[in-house]
Parts: sequence; structure tokens; C-alpha cells
Amino acid sequence: MSSKNRSMPSLNSDEAAEDFVATADLTRYDLSGFKPMRFEIEPKAAALNMRLPASLLETDVAQTR
Repeated sequence: MSSKNRSMPSLNSDEAAEDFVATADLTRYDLSGFKPMRFEIEPKAAALNMRLPASLLETDVAQTR
């Protein structure tokens, strides 16, 4: 019998997940259903915020159709 027989509990908040990870022995849980996930953590070099008149925006949308 495998020692990884427990299913993951339902965690309804970040705090509950943090408490679970801090106190649980994760080697006793079946994590085979988990999928790798990538996070974009690189800081952005610049931000752009544009305000356009509605007429210009509508003209641009009409031209792309």
C-alpha cells in the first residue's frame, strides 16, 4: 500500500493554504493530479496608459474589420 493515500483538502483561502503547507507532511498526499504552473514574476520595464477619443477608437475598430 502506498503511503501517498490522502487526497488534498479543500482550501478556501490563501491563509488556509499557507497554514496547511506550513503544518502538513506533503509526502503523505497524492500530488499526481497537480499540473505545473508558470508565473510571470519579472518586473515590467514600462507601463503605457492611453486615453483616446471615442471617435478615434471607433474609426480604428472599423478599419480592422
